[in-house]
Amino acid sequence: MTAVVRRFASMEPYSPPHHSRTTNRRIFGPDDGAGDLVLVRGTLEPGGRADPHYHKHCDQLLFVIAGSCRVRVGETDEVLGANDTAFLPREVPHVVDVLGEATLELLITYLPALRPGDTHPVDQPM
Repeated sequence: MTAVVRRFASMEPYSPPHHSRTTNRRIFGPDDGAGDLVLVRGTLEPGGRADPHYHKHCDQLLFVIAGSCRVRVGETDEVLGANDTAFLPREVPHVVDVLGEATLELLITYLPALRPGDTHPVDQPM
């Protein structure tokens, strides 16, 4: 087996469902030999948001590279900054709001891998 290398410039950007002012790039996933996980680089511009939603089949781990955000997961409400981490369990609604005027940069891991259609909106505000 050999190493798999990804160059940021070659990663295809996409806007995830139920997010605003957000650009994601999938770094690794099952198709890359990374097992049943997905690693994503997320960029949320000031005013950006992950609207209330949940994932039925996977847990999510956020690592803040730069910027700050407010993360609400179930009854938990925390402000995160650079080098902070949050675990978002499956089936628990969550929201991420960018704080301040700096761009929020995240590494996001989904385990098991996030599947298409597994981002479910929550109608009530959080």
